[in-house]
Amino acid sequence: MNRQFLTTLMFFLLVITGYNQFVALPRARAEKAAAEAKLQQAIKEQTPAVLATVQGAKTAVPAPSSKPEELVSFEYDYAAVEFSSKGAGIKKYIYKDVIEDVNLTPFNTTGFFATLPEVDFREFSRTQNSITFTGDILPGFEVQKTYTFAENGLNSLKIAFVNNTAHDITLQPWAFSFGPGLGTVKSEQNDNERESKAVYLVQYEGRKKATLETLKPKGDEPGIYNPAAEREDEKSTDEDEFNWIWAGVQNRYFLSVVIPQDWTPGVLQATSSVVGKKDRLWGLFGQAEEKGPQMTVQMPSVIVEAKSSKEYNSDFYFGPKDYQDFLAMPYHLDRSIEFGFFGSLGKIARKVLETFYGWTGNYGVAIILLTVCVQVLLFPLTRMSLKSTAQMRKIAPEMKRLQDKYKGNQEALNREMLNLYRKYNVNPLSGCLPMLIQLPIFLALFNALRTSWALHGAGFVGWITDLSSKDPYYVLPILMGVVMFFQQKGNMPPGTDPTQAAMFKYMPLIFTLLFMNFPSGLVLYWLTNSLISFGIQTVVNKQVAKQN
Repeated sequence: MNRQFLTTLMFFLLVITGYNQFVALPRARAEKAAAEAKLQQAIKEQTPAVLATVQGAKTAVPAPSSKPEELVSFEYDYAAVEFSSKGAGIKKYIYKDVIEDVNLTPFNTTGFFATLPEVDFREFSRTQNSITFTGDILPGFEVQKTYTFAENGLNSLKIAFVNNTAHDITLQPWAFSFGPGLGTVKSEQNDNERESKAVYLVQYEGRKKATLETLKPKGDEPGIYNPAAEREDEKSTDEDEFNWIWAGVQNRYFLSVVIPQDWTPGVLQATSSVVGKKDRLWGLFGQAEEKGPQMTVQMPSVIVEAKSSKEYNSDFYFGPKDYQDFLAMPYHLDRSIEFGFFGSLGKIARKVLETFYGWTGNYGVAIILLTVCVQVLLFPLTRMSLKSTAQMRKIAPEMKRLQDKYKGNQEALNREMLNLYRKYNVNPLSGCLPMLIQLPIFLALFNALRTSWALHGAGFVGWITDLSSKDPYYVLPILMGVVMFFQQKGNMPPGTDPTQAAMFKYMPLIFTLLFMNFPSGLVLYWLTNSLISFGIQTVVNKQVAKQN
């Protein structure tokens, strides 16, 4: 590496650093502010100019004048909350995490569960676990909104429209608001855009379990789910068949949904909103837009008769996706946790993991015990696969001799190869079938550990204090790479093609780099699995070597 190359490289790095610091970052901040302003304007434009009309009135009655936004603070056991006076939505939700507080609403919007953001709400009353807001829609026509927070995390929200006038009043269509997206823990921030989704749960007729659906925008057009239209398209008269159970937004570890109680679920609409900028490869290739799902629950117009009120009661959840807690709650909130294609196996693995944790009090030890149990169950298949690999490696020199001898005569080569397999009682396919059978189990375990909130903040030994985040010193992934290296070295047949040999050589390095930022719980599982497999491989290789 000559001096000219080093000078050029340093100059290139200085240019990139200067560009990011003085051009890209200021531009990103300005674009983020513009995106937030655009989002706020879009929300305002979706709101009808007239909120309500008085039946029998000769002239329109104007709504009270708008005031600057005010924030109202409220704190309970699990979170510190700030409500906006514009729509009485949750503007800021700081979840009190076991590691550090997490802001689940980092984006400047009207707020989660916001309704009628053009109405100025004010605090009316509060208790230790509830807070009530009231706002004037028209003179004599107000809206009251009460949040009640429960110990189990399944909270309630009551919205009441109170008509104190002598006339019937028609309230125009309104909506609940969610998003755009949710914040998350530091270890998941890089993946949060991919994991953030607008979702709803619906119970289809003829299906045993409720189905989790993702509502995706279609290009620049919003994604829409209309239960009434679905019933019409399917020629169904069953109103419950297409009505959703709950709807909102989620990411890998957190969920925020509204659960209707005494009102018919309305139309859902999801859009993709720009929430900021993200670096492409540490900023070397500029920046890209970061987006999040914005969902609204559309509510139809309603007539509130004179001297009466109309109530909408809901339950809602806002917090971590804890599988064990969800199983104790109604509404199938556990369906929000994605176990992958082999979900049944993943749920069994979760149950076994919790059992081992109950015995040991350490999730790291529980992961090791779970991996050992899986390896014991799969031992016959693992041994069969490794034995086939060892036998193929043993006869590799004779195979190479036959390939050289019958080069250009494929028919003769196939015949002699078959005789060679029969001579040593080798089945070249016996190593593939066990791996295909094991693959679903490994994928199920992978997804079960990857989505486990129970591992969040769970320590193992010494430096590993959070099994849901990466190993801070990369000890586990490096150990895993070393074990994989010796595994590959022991499996490589003599006389291997140079290209294939290079692949075997660099595969451990690729896996090590890939696992660097994986949750340490996952790496611990893979390391334990690799160590056990390497031990079995060593024994099988010695046994095959002794055979004639």
